[in-house]
Amino acid sequence: MGRIPDALVALMRKKDDLGFFEKIKLKISDLFYSVSVGIHNIFSGKNKKAKKVGSVSGEVGLADEKYLRSDKKKFRRRELLCIWSVLIIPLINLAIFWVYGTIQSFPIAFETYDIDGAIKGYDFTNFTYLFHSFTEPNSLFLQSIINNLSYWSLGFFVMTPISFITGFFLYKKIWGYRIFRYIFFFPSLMSSVVIAIFFKNLVGPNGQVQYIIEKLGGPEGILLLGETRFAMPTMLFYKFYTGLTGGLIYWLAAFARIPEEIVEAGKLDGLTFVKEFIYIAFPITWPFLATMLMLNFTSILKTNGATLLLTQGAYGTYDLGYYEYILTVSGSKADQALSGAMGLLKGLVVLPFTLVINHFVNKIEAVEF
Repeated sequence: MGRIPDALVALMRKKDDLGFFEKIKLKISDLFYSVSVGIHNIFSGKNKKAKKVGSVSGEVGLADEKYLRSDKKKFRRRELLCIWSVLIIPLINLAIFWVYGTIQSFPIAFETYDIDGAIKGYDFTNFTYLFHSFTEPNSLFLQSIINNLSYWSLGFFVMTPISFITGFFLYKKIWGYRIFRYIFFFPSLMSSVVIAIFFKNLVGPNGQVQYIIEKLGGPEGILLLGETRFAMPTMLFYKFYTGLTGGLIYWLAAFARIPEEIVEAGKLDGLTFVKEFIYIAFPITWPFLATMLMLNFTSILKTNGATLLLTQGAYGTYDLGYYEYILTVSGSKADQALSGAMGLLKGLVVLPFTLVINHFVNKIEAVEF
C-alpha cells in the first residue's frame, strides 16, 4: 500500500481530538451535505447507478451506454419542459395580442363607412385621406409625424450617445457614482403615471419651476405645458430625462461583460481612460450598441405615452401614438378604420428601414474574447 498523505493523517488526528458535541455537529453537517448532494444529483439528472467499467479496457458496457443515452434524453426532456413552462405565457400573449390582433386589424384599414355608420366596402379611401392630410400644413397627421421625428431625433442623436458615455463613467466607478446611480435610476423605478403627475405639477401653474423662473427675472405666469411655444420643448425635456435613465440600465449591463483581464493588461501597456473607452469598451459593446440603434429605428413612429398624461395633445404636442389612440376610442367605426390604416402604413414605412439597418449591422464583425 502507498503511504498515507501527511495532510490526511493530520485531518484524521484532528477529528480524533474533537469533543463529543463537536463530533455530533460534524456528523450532522456531513448528513446535510450528503442530502444536498443527493438532491442535486436527482434534479440535475445524474445517474444514480454506478457506471460499470470494464476490468481490462475500461470501456463502458453496452447496457450502460443505452442507460446513459436514456438518461440524457430524460434530462433533455426535463430541461425543455422547464424552458417551455417559462416561455408559454409570453408566447400566448404574443399570439393573442400581436399575431391575432394584427390579422384582425388588417382588413379594418380598408373599411369605408357611410354617414349612418354602415360599412360600404373595402378600398383605399383611408390611405388617400392620410396622404392628403400629409400635404396639409395644419393637419394633425402632419403635426404628429413632425413631433414623432423630433422625439426620435432626440433619442437617436442625443440620448443614445449621452447614455452610452454616462454608463461608461458609472461603470468606471468615478467619485460619487453611487449617488449618480440613484439619481439616474430613480425615474425607472417608479410608475410612469406617478412621474408624469409629479412632473406636471412641478412645471405647472404655481409649480417650483415657475417660481424659480420668476426669481431669476423671467416672465411671470409662464405655462410650460400650457403654451404652444413651450409645450413641445418641455415634452422633449421630459422624454430626455425619463428615457436617459432607462437606457443607463442596459448600458451598465453591456459594460459589465468587459473582461477585467483585458483592461488590466492594457493598463500595463499605458492604456489611458480615453483609449480604454475607444479601443476596449466601444468594440466589445458594439453588438449591443448596434442592436439598440436598430431598435431605435424601429421606434421612429412609436407611441409616446407621455402625451396622454401631460398635455392630451394640446398646444401642438400631438404624436402618432396619441392620434391613433384618439381615433380608436372615439367610438366611430370610420375613425377606427383610419387608425388601422395609419398603423398599417407605419409598419410598411418602418420595415424597410429596419431591414436595411439590420443588414449593415450584421456586416460589422463583433469583437470576440
